[in-house]
Amino acid sequence: MANISFTDNNSRYAKSFVERNYSDLANEIIDHKENLTHYIYDQEILYGYKINKNQPLTELYGRDFYAVRFSFANIDTLHHDKQEEKMIRLFEHLIKQITNSKGYYNLRIPTHIVDLLRAYNQAAPPSIFCGGTVEQYIYNRSVDDNNKNELNIFQADMDYIKTHREKLLKMTYESFETYQGQYHISHITDQNAGQIYENWINQSLKQPSANKIIVAQRHEEPIGFLTLGEDEYAIEGILSAVSNEHRKYGAYKAMIAYAINDAYNVKKCFVASTQFDNFIVQGVWNSFGLKPFYSIYNIHIDNK
Repeated sequence: MANISFTDNNSRYAKSFVERNYSDLANEIIDHKENLTHYIYDQEILYGYKINKNQPLTELYGRDFYAVRFSFANIDTLHHDKQEEKMIRLFEHLIKQITNSKGYYNLRIPTHIVDLLRAYNQAAPPSIFCGGTVEQYIYNRSVDDNNKNELNIFQADMDYIKTHREKLLKMTYESFETYQGQYHISHITDQNAGQIYENWINQSLKQPSANKIIVAQRHEEPIGFLTLGEDEYAIEGILSAVSNEHRKYGAYKAMIAYAINDAYNVKKCFVASTQFDNFIVQGVWNSFGLKPFYSIYNIHIDNK
């Protein structure tokens, strides 16, 4: 038995995972079940999903793009016939909604919930497998600053970002030149996939920013940055880049160490996600003690 509750929100799920106690999360999901697009609720067990429009991609491609995220309360990650039946009903309802509403759908399927995977295999129409992401965390642990080359690591204000914006954008575009994300994998979206990430980069450094921006500086010049999101549960590493000509100075490790210690000082988790195959970045995280706590398969369905 592996009874859990799940929400596709890494900071909120991390709290329950760290505590190994999902009761508060279950109550939250059940109390707010009316916010879901659809759910099945039976004897304190809930199976549900929410469909949200992806506005940036809708504007870029000129057609409707959606993300589908699942929520579950008091389920088992292992297989049970009755649970699988509920999951199949849930998935059949989702597919009916997709069929009746034209658009491009990204289903974010948690890899550790077996009966949801079984339901997908039985109920889903033709789809495109677009890889996946892994979520990692560290909690209640400080780390060495890993600043071996006397870099200046600091939280930049928006005046600094405005002054150095073009340099930061240039290093980010260079860092993402060879990036191959889920929208590169899909033959439907690959033509404009580079623009998706370029728009994301621009938005991340746009004024005013909702994120903290950590900068690595050498000889008064920025050589890398890391954007951080924060809520009541966690600090999240979102976007990072290091100048190609300055990679030997360890800026990325130093910025991640700064972020981990920032989270430690306010008694929150540090969380981050990346593609399954981004082994170098995961290696850096693991050297600090980050551990995986869930992962997502990206399944695309194109209802033209």
